[in-house]
Amino acid sequence: MKKIVSILMLAATALLAGCDDESRFSIYRVNFIFDKSIHPYIQVNSYGQFLCVKRGANAGQYKLTDAQGDTKTYNIPEMQMQTNPFHYGLGGLIIGTPMNCDGNIWAYDWSCPTCDSQRYRVEIDHAIGHATCPKCATKFDLNSGGIAIEGKSRPLWQYRVIDTGTDVLIQN
Repeated sequence: MKKIVSILMLAATALLAGCDDESRFSIYRVNFIFDKSIHPYIQVNSYGQFLCVKRGANAGQYKLTDAQGDTKTYNIPEMQMQTNPFHYGLGGLIIGTPMNCDGNIWAYDWSCPTCDSQRYRVEIDHAIGHATCPKCATKFDLNSGGIAIEGKSRPLWQYRVIDTGTDVLIQN
């Protein structure tokens, strides 16, 4: 009986540890690809630089805010729209290489995880890599895995990133 209880406790511990790792990823649909060797995407190669991407006003467009805070609208190539359309999560994407993490590109949802609404995109302070929710005032550190540094919240939702060397695919 002790052996069975020990095995059950060990299995429960393993399951809970696995849930912890998975719970950082968002359930919102994402599919976004870019060539990180061209401007403005090249900025994600620099530590502490973050780009923000969201759906554009028209079908086949998206808006990208670069690491300096400038926003431009880009057209999605027709072939991309037909074969593998872009999806942007709940509020859009924050993409960059955090200063204090593993040196890899990370992708967060642009929406506050506490407010969980497309309307409440966090405001990015590009100079220091912080993001603040305009509704609940929670502040997140993009350079430390999107953790809340002011206010009570879970970290920003994350998306899986596949870096092939030149192309970056963000999806869940």
